[in-house]
Amino acid sequence: MFSGIAAGFATAFLQSTSYVCSKQFVIRNGNPLLLTVYSHLVMGSVALLSLPLLLPFVSIPWNWHFGGLIAGWIFLFAGGQTAFFKSLEYIEASRLSSLFGLKILVLAAFALGFQGGGFHWMQYAAIVLSALSAVGMNFSGMALSRKGAGYLGLTLVLYSLCDIVETEMINSVPGPESLILKALAVAGLSYGMLGVVTAFCMGAFPRRRKLMVDAVPFSLTWYFAMVLLYVSFGAIGVVGGNIIQATRGAISVILGAVLVRLGRTDLENPVSRKVWIRRAVMSILMLIALTLYSWGATLNH
Repeated sequence: MFSGIAAGFATAFLQSTSYVCSKQFVIRNGNPLLLTVYSHLVMGSVALLSLPLLLPFVSIPWNWHFGGLIAGWIFLFAGGQTAFFKSLEYIEASRLSSLFGLKILVLAAFALGFQGGGFHWMQYAAIVLSALSAVGMNFSGMALSRKGAGYLGLTLVLYSLCDIVETEMINSVPGPESLILKALAVAGLSYGMLGVVTAFCMGAFPRRRKLMVDAVPFSLTWYFAMVLLYVSFGAIGVVGGNIIQATRGAISVILGAVLVRLGRTDLENPVSRKVWIRRAVMSILMLIALTLYSWGATLNH
């Protein structure tokens, strides 16, 4: 259990760090689409190197259904990453990390629309709390612009669809192997195919070694955050892993304050102590919302 908890907190820290790394790339190179392309190449390379270690132990269903899921995931993930990087042009990383907790609302909407039925009262309470947290986060700095809110909304929708497709891919893998092995194999195959597809599209983008180098910090922190997240899921379950992962909001607030303290105002806008406290409170509120939603989901089955 300790290893699962430690992996969960490491995931949250690496994700928070990856947001800062992506912000740094956009500042240096100006085009979020270039980060999408080059980060996919880096993550794809790492994933392909991991596959020989994983595939001998997992029975991947090589059929049209599974292939369609991978193709759909590649399309959704590429779109989600691009929208995410664009949102960083308008929203500070410390706020954006907490606002990602609004995936609750998107996932709840998908559940109601496609699965029918209702929620446990804890889940309804979580939805209300997450909305309140988002409103409060909006008043913890500059007001969200329409473009920022639009890119954030698109990111949440595409990332939520990615979660749904990833879950279906993992559930499609037959055999008695552990969840963690199946998840790691699916992650390696998905990111590996993403890298291959991106390589074939490179003719439409500038080829510069500097762009590849600049994309490495984000790519590695994001990819290994996902690997550790699967480790956490395998050790303490999906619900427990998601709850611990949600601490990324509070971690991002602390990381943002540290960056400002170090003079890196290019990565995080300087604000008053009162605003930092409000961001911290809203992050904790979002964490409570995610905990209630996950706990309620287990009671509703």
